[in-house]
Amino acid sequence: MHDTILLNKISEAVSQVCEASNIIKVNRLAVVVNHRSHVDEHNLYEHLHCEHEKLIGLWTEIKIDKEDIQEQTAILHSNQG
Repeated sequence: MHDTILLNKISEAVSQVCEASNIIKVNRLAVVVNHRSHVDEHNLYEHLHCEHEKLIGLWTEIKIDKEDIQEQTAILHSNQG
């Protein structure tokens, strides 16, 4: 999958933000990606849940917005725990 690197970058960023903010469970996560990105709510959830099963679970609502940003870039718009 072309966006595997992007999924890994998002995963790392979510982990860092949660650690810095003392978030132990993510309830809502909003991410912005490029219009051509294949990252969607389902594959991002699967990737994050695999990597961070204590942070991300069935309780987590993930929203993906697509905007005109650089390819292979993501913006963590919000992260609520």
